[in-house]
Amino acid sequence: MLRRNDIYVRTANIGLQAINFMPTPIITFLTDANADEMQKISLMVDQANRLVANYFGITSAFDVLICCGSWEMEVQMISRRGLPSNMMNGSNLVGLTDYRLGEIVIRFDKAKFGHYLHELIHGIMSKSNPHQLREGMAWHFTEILTEKHRYAKATPPFWAEDLYIRPVRKLARILGNDFLKDLALGNASIEIDSLPNDVQDLFLPEELFYEKKRYGR
Repeated sequence: MLRRNDIYVRTANIGLQAINFMPTPIITFLTDANADEMQKISLMVDQANRLVANYFGITSAFDVLICCGSWEMEVQMISRRGLPSNMMNGSNLVGLTDYRLGEIVIRFDKAKFGHYLHELIHGIMSKSNPHQLREGMAWHFTEILTEKHRYAKATPPFWAEDLYIRPVRKLARILGNDFLKDLALGNASIEIDSLPNDVQDLFLPEELFYEKKRYGR
């Protein structure tokens, strides 16, 4: 339904909400895909975008690039500067968000709906937050928004649970999800000194965070 400049978005189990402006990501196929695959991908991007709009009140303006296979994803990873230190092996990646270029890359032969959602959530987060905090919050909110839809869930990398997700869950229990949303969007700040040590680590500079985790400090 449209009423003047408002876009009304209906999503499963989240209700109806007016969004003043919801940009639609531009989807570019870097690989061969048939008409059915292209339609399915477009629908998943659109639905994920609507979920993000409904939950956060804002959507990503990042372009979405679609590739297929480990080699194509590897090419995308090594051709980009300034990607996070944890992205060591592009062949294992299903999706990545390049904040510098404003692009999201999805490997469609492996991606579930949750992967599209996870990267589009990344696309709205404030770059003032360190990468590890953004990554943990993106997985946390992806889990919330796909909680009742098992078929849509994306499985995080096995190492992400301890590094990012568990500390962010702990942070959410302390702050609440509404405040965590504001933090993700750069609309809130907190004093970290009173937080548990593993949660404090999320706010470290990226290089220091991974060095600390690498040597178990």
